[in-house]
Amino acid sequence: MAEMSPLARVLMGILQKGSWVAGGLLGLFAGILLWQRYTPEGFAWQQGDKGFLILLVALFLFAVYLIRSFKKELEKSGQ
Repeated sequence: MAEMSPLARVLMGILQKGSWVAGGLLGLFAGILLWQRYTPEGFAWQQGDKGFLILLVALFLFAVYLIRSFKKELEKSGQ
């Protein structure tokens, strides 16, 4: 199997770190949304909030998938 070039390893590392940042920010945005909608009686959802939260969760799961994929490729290349 062909070995990954040093430039490709560096770029994969940068992409992996960027995915970590993106996942963290998505979690932060979801937390802010939940914090804004929380009242002592429960959550006060507005129109579109649940759909936006589902979108944030889907994007977060995609970021986790990317992180795992980059990690697997970097380990396979011997870094």
